[in-house]
Amino acid sequence: MTLTPSRTQITGLDRAAYTSPEIFERELTQFFFATWQYAGHESEFTVPGSFRRFTLGAADVIVIRGKDGALRALHNTCRHRGAQLLEADSGLCRRSIICSYHAWTYDTAGALVGAPMMNDVDKGNLGLREAEVEVWNGIVFVNVDGNAVRSVGEILAGVQWPANDVAQSKIAKVVSFDLRTNWKASWENALECYHCSVNHPELIGILDRVGGGRVTEGGAEYSYGGNPLKPGSLSVTTSGQVESKVLYDLRLPVEDARGFLQWHRAAFEMIFSPDHIALMTYQPLTPETTRVVQTFLVPIAAEPKVDFDLDTMFDMHILTREQDNELCEKVQAGLRNPAYTPGPFNELYECSNMDFVRMYRQVMGQRLA
Repeated sequence: MTLTPSRTQITGLDRAAYTSPEIFERELTQFFFATWQYAGHESEFTVPGSFRRFTLGAADVIVIRGKDGALRALHNTCRHRGAQLLEADSGLCRRSIICSYHAWTYDTAGALVGAPMMNDVDKGNLGLREAEVEVWNGIVFVNVDGNAVRSVGEILAGVQWPANDVAQSKIAKVVSFDLRTNWKASWENALECYHCSVNHPELIGILDRVGGGRVTEGGAEYSYGGNPLKPGSLSVTTSGQVESKVLYDLRLPVEDARGFLQWHRAAFEMIFSPDHIALMTYQPLTPETTRVVQTFLVPIAAEPKVDFDLDTMFDMHILTREQDNELCEKVQAGLRNPAYTPGPFNELYECSNMDFVRMYRQVMGQRLA
């Protein structure tokens, strides 16, 4: 295998990349912890003390709004004996973070403010360890290592959404799926629509599959561009029409106001429609299990039951995801077979897959096992 294969030479990853515990552990530290990962939406941190935990592998980080208004990412481990500080996935720390083991107490900025019966302890050097946190278009990302080479803003500088107030959103619905598949099998499925005509008849009713061989920007880092729908379709909904009375403040005519982003290193996907935004994350749990989470955003002014139907607004995304879940588990079952060897990519419909594989090999090394 050449070190920098051309697109026509690139094949998929070897079987071990989808099954090996050793490669999985390397991925966590080398691929995920070393860059930015989705940790929530800014609307979840509205008041001082509001927090949400980000967990991935052994990493456990508290993203919290401080009393000073700043958003921080604090490692969820006490500086005394290492006890986990917060167990809830989200909530509100009204005054402080208190360790249940020995009652060491930290303020919402992570500073140690109390260590019972240890008056001589140097509190100034025992604050909680920090990860990095950054807000991009209202979306919160964390870097576990805390040594990001580039900011989210720098990496995604070329991504311009067809609305000027994407940050002015709120979460309307969250759907989570735990799959029996390696995270890459799910991510690679999301990158292409080669399988769509066979497996997504509802989506094909509104999607311009010919345009699915879409021109994208971002290269190996991410795929980005317009989301091609058939003439007359305006939104990624079951009807293909906008399903809310409240739309985003659009820069473009409503028939052109769509976009998608697939950020490979973050395993993060964002699909913009005039009336909603779908965020998807692909979180590795074990070498052969993955949690896929769909987070649906709407404009702040949009109210369920008044402006849109919460039960049906996101059905196209959820149905397509459920269909993909079944496909991805079938793929993983086949990848377990020792007879599997990777085949060639479709150069029209799997161009983003080739970019992802190239980037993955650059990060992880050419020989994975």
